[in-house]
Amino acid sequence: MLQQFVRPAKAVAACLTLVSAVACSGGASIDSPNAPSLASTTARQDTPVEEPPPPPPPPPQGGEGCTPGFWKQPQHVDSWPAPYVPSQTFAAAFGVATFGDDTLLEVLGANGGGVNALGRHAVAALLNSASDGVSYNMSAAEVIAAVQAALAKGGNVERTKNILAGFNEQGCSLN
Repeated sequence: MLQQFVRPAKAVAACLTLVSAVACSGGASIDSPNAPSLASTTARQDTPVEEPPPPPPPPPQGGEGCTPGFWKQPQHVDSWPAPYVPSQTFAAAFGVATFGDDTLLEVLGANGGGVNALGRHAVAALLNSASDGVSYNMSAAEVIAAVQAALAKGGNVERTKNILAGFNEQGCSLN
């Protein structure tokens, strides 16, 4: 009866289970979660594999900006990017009524500091961000959101004006 189960074979590998590993002779292997790796016996199967680092971010845009003085000059009106025109109201462009019915061009010419200074730099920033010829630091949507936040109750007018002024004074690539 024993002969039925034990038969000689030419290509049969002998395997022996030792506590938590499987050792085989003849180059055979048995898949076992506890079996040592043939390539390396130092790494465990449950050791996390390090993922490659993410690709580097794209280079930052920006570094250019035209001042409010540039945009208000009659000879530069042809540089205004669509959909903005000098006769458009500040309220229509920015969604806030701070300047009443004043146009973008009128706000560019407003004298003084505070809200007026923010208005001048807001219009210039909006035109810079929408222009294909200016590599501006912000998108038009970002400029509008920043101006709305600054003009909202509790907003920081001076801080926002300073940020936009810094971007607007980086140097103008337009003629």
